[in-house]
Amino acid sequence: MKDTIYKYNYNFSERFQKLISCDKIRIGKILEIFQYTIISYILVILLVSFLNKFIFNQTKEEIDELSTKHLFIRIFFELFFLIIILFYLRKVILLFPSLPALYITGFQEQTVMDYVMHIVLIFFFIEIITNIKYRMETIHDRLEKYYNKKNKKNI
Repeated sequence: MKDTIYKYNYNFSERFQKLISCDKIRIGKILEIFQYTIISYILVILLVSFLNKFIFNQTKEEIDELSTKHLFIRIFFELFFLIIILFYLRKVILLFPSLPALYITGFQEQTVMDYVMHIVLIFFFIEIITNIKYRMETIHDRLEKYYNKKNKKNI
């Protein structure tokens, strides 16, 4: 078996130049981020408006009345449902062609989609869905209260 010696190729100057470069490809990536952010934002606003009206429409009082077990189960199914929605929402967004790829020779399209997906779709999507955050906070508060009560008994 042949031993392979790996050479460590770190070059600060090269990496710094890549960081500050402002070539056509970098501008194309920034434009693509902008394009997919706008598309994602519009689709998420429309979808969440629908979801809040028809799916996530429980009041805080109704959530407070649920048992902890029921709340766990409900959150699980809601999160599963949201993951499925995000899966297909990404596919819908990818139906739109990358504009920089149409105009910049050598541009690889959709290399920035992970950034858009993580920020716009996940954080923004979850933040504006009515009451999902409240459900999770309620579970957290109930568990914390339970463990604090249990710890006081053991002392």
